[in-house]
Amino acid sequence: MPFTGPIEDRLAIRELLDSYTDAASRMDRADWLGCWHDDATWWTHYFDVSGKEAIAATYDGLMGNVETTSFIGQLGSCEIDGDRATCRSYAQERLVFRDGAGSHRLTGRYEDELRKDGGCWRFAARVYKVMIEEMG
Repeated sequence: MPFTGPIEDRLAIRELLDSYTDAASRMDRADWLGCWHDDATWWTHYFDVSGKEAIAATYDGLMGNVETTSFIGQLGSCEIDGDRATCRSYAQERLVFRDGAGSHRLTGRYEDELRKDGGCWRFAARVYKVMIEEMG
């Protein structure tokens, strides 16, 4: 079964993913960083970083030349075990660059570990695997 655990937690995790998607599309650094635990890890084919400060610095480097972006996420599975969860989601992202360097389109899959602290779910680890990547 791809969705297990208390419905309240599943809803809260879905809302976390939606908040991440919204913050990414609005390019709201503070709201986007609010989705991560302080000791979280983030891995993609471009980098492997640990800790919220390193995640923030990586965000700054990635978004420094971005004029606008669209990020759409869809939760594919969510398995909750107490204050821990394992989720899979899919994302489509398009970045348009300020300097006329074109755009970048990505479609990929996230394999996530989440933790619930103080009643709030946050990403503890995100692993992003590219399915399609296009530069334009």
